[in-house]
Amino acid sequence: MSIPDPAPPQLHVSERDLYVVPIRHHSPACSAQLERLLEEVRPAAILVEGPCDFDQHIPLLNDERTRAPVAIVAVRSIEKGETSRRATSYYPFCAHSPEFIALRHGVSAGIVTRFIDLPSHSRAMMGDAADAPPPAIMGDESAFDIGDFVTALAREMSCRDGNEVWDQLFESRIAEPDWRGFFGEVGRYCACIRAAAPAGSIEADGTLEREAQMRAIIAEVRKTVEGPIVAVVGGFHAPALMDAKLAGDKITGPSATQASGYLVRYGNRQLDALQGYSAGLPLPGFYEKWWEWHKANPASLDPRIWAHDLIGGFAAHLRKDRRAPSFPLILAAVEQAQRLAELRGRSLPFRDDIIDAVRSTFIKDEVPRHGAPVLNELHAWLTGTAIGDVPASAGSPPLVEAVRNEARRLRFAIDDGEIRQRNLDIYRKPAHREASRFCHGLQLLGAGFAERTAGPDFRNDVGLDRLFEIWSVSWSPMVEARLIEISHKGDTLAEAVATTIAEQVAGLEAQGRGRNALAAIELFATACRAGIGEKGAVAILDLVEAEVIEDPQLPSVIAALDDAVLLRRGAEVLGITDTSPIDHLVATTWRRALLLLPELAAIPADQAQPQVRALADLRGTIEVARSAGLRLELDAFEDALSRLEQARLAPQIDGAITAFALLDGRAGGEALSDRLLGELAGAYVKPADRLAFLGGIIAIARELLWTMPEVIEALDTVIADVDDEEFITLVPHLRLALMPLDPRDIDRLSSMVAQRLGISEDRLQAQVPISEAEAMANMRLDEAMAQKLAAEGLL
Repeated sequence: MSIPDPAPPQLHVSERDLYVVPIRHHSPACSAQLERLLEEVRPAAILVEGPCDFDQHIPLLNDERTRAPVAIVAVRSIEKGETSRRATSYYPFCAHSPEFIALRHGVSAGIVTRFIDLPSHSRAMMGDAADAPPPAIMGDESAFDIGDFVTALAREMSCRDGNEVWDQLFESRIAEPDWRGFFGEVGRYCACIRAAAPAGSIEADGTLEREAQMRAIIAEVRKTVEGPIVAVVGGFHAPALMDAKLAGDKITGPSATQASGYLVRYGNRQLDALQGYSAGLPLPGFYEKWWEWHKANPASLDPRIWAHDLIGGFAAHLRKDRRAPSFPLILAAVEQAQRLAELRGRSLPFRDDIIDAVRSTFIKDEVPRHGAPVLNELHAWLTGTAIGDVPASAGSPPLVEAVRNEARRLRFAIDDGEIRQRNLDIYRKPAHREASRFCHGLQLLGAGFAERTAGPDFRNDVGLDRLFEIWSVSWSPMVEARLIEISHKGDTLAEAVATTIAEQVAGLEAQGRGRNALAAIELFATACRAGIGEKGAVAILDLVEAEVIEDPQLPSVIAALDDAVLLRRGAEVLGITDTSPIDHLVATTWRRALLLLPELAAIPADQAQPQVRALADLRGTIEVARSAGLRLELDAFEDALSRLEQARLAPQIDGAITAFALLDGRAGGEALSDRLLGELAGAYVKPADRLAFLGGIIAIARELLWTMPEVIEALDTVIADVDDEEFITLVPHLRLALMPLDPRDIDRLSSMVAQRLGISEDRLQAQVPISEAEAMANMRLDEAMAQKLAAEGLL
């Protein structure tokens, strides 16, 4: 199919002996045709779209040890008000990127080779907002897939989208010898896309500013070079560079203080347009195979051999897991791919033909909405997991090298992007504990390397019987890019973790969590799990202690104490050999809790419940501390409780303090019986207040129900004297008071009540038969009630 021509095609501007080569980023066909162009034209200079401050990386891109895919990562300081942060963006290259081909040709030929775009720190290269830079700075190619022109063309050609249109029109012409005709067609196609783009968007996104920079550098090079100049640019920009008049454009030079860059490894997964990369083709592994097949068969485009090689390669991949289809199915898929290509007017099967052929031959049943496993595997295989390599001379911040070396030492794979599961025996193997801290550290830094899926939770005292901690890990270029972004925080993982924790503790105030002991110790516990080390722990201890000392809320301080004690108990597994910093923190938090205890006397009844829950947690924390060998100042605690016993307290808090006195032997059953009778029979206005004292006791020590018969006796005495109406009023509050009991406790209490009443336990259980019709009516009523509550905004 021919492309509509909005303007006379022009590749060569004779007045300046300039070849403007329109390409699509990472297109194998554009790269193959560019090789033919460069061989014939033999330029005196090659200019490539890309930030001009990346010129320093061109020699490294040509180093024989550099293996694509790689990327230049730009690190920028972004100012926002009085604060600043660092952000990264990427300029990637794969082996079949036309820019990569051009730069390597220029250096090997010993000619002028430069980037001609705005510096990476320029606003036009950073997206719409300075505080939201794009992930790639090669340019947004979404116009190749959306827009009126591409949509209409796809409909006319019976293609699903713009990518399929591109494949049919251009990728299939990788072996054609006529580079002039090829780039002429690409130029017209891109000119149509540009003509259909809203004029306002081209100006707003910085396109015009970037093109002015390109023209200015071309003009500068033209003054100093004799012979042809080849400018390799995205096809969208090509029309703006073909104007013979270049006067008036000024060059924006790089600023050494605003940005820096590193050449890093990159991966196919990050190049995938389906994963959100805006300047690439979908499923880059497919185009990598297309490029390699063309290089191995430069004079042949036999469709059957190509389809057989590709589908056979996928079958061999499945064979590793013993999932390979039979040979007849493979032949059927090859034949179907060929016939689909012929039906669609293509010279050979391409990406969509291969996928459709595999779908219809390898899968016998209906394809699920979320895709069949074999299709998911095909997409993963056509995406690829390749990660490139760069020479050591490329240099990177010490943090990156330190983390790489640590990953290798701990036997993590970092040479591909495969997702793996790592099971760590953190109780019995010191090396596995180190690996756990490594994963926790990178997780804290937001590196995207590891995700914990199972294992013991020392902070919440859950699952401590689980022997293994399970992580899903995958080393990707984004890990290294993130480490580069935060490299100013330290030269080692432990230093970066310590700095990050210190920043987060200092930022609690801005988050509205200032003077919050729990939030501060949560961060400290996170740092310990991440292997901050003794030196790092000491460095942030003062910051954490300041938050603890200033926290005015007893529940928060007690929760923080519980965190610190659990952290201390798991110190060995967490690899903390010197526990003195944690011991010091526990002591500080304990003293803060003791200082806040007297304030319970000022808590009104309607605010008592959170305080009682905190006191219940405190009892559990004291027991954990004892089991961990931690010595708390319990004499001071008992003194504080004794003083509270003399104060006038809210009933629920009073019950909680009494429970501690009973447990310590400072109060006896007789006094408890008199007090309970007084409270239960008291003349309270609210029925809930009559049971609040009992609720406080049960919240702290539910075992007192069966170790001190006076509790049941007092309760029975009062319940027996009330009439039916009063009993019905008390029932819901009695249920709340008994809520801390678990099912086993409830059965035990029921047995005691039955024994006291002299009846069989079976009489306390009753089965009420309900007909099917009544059950259905109740379900309809429940559904109607739920809808009404939802309509009222109560659900």
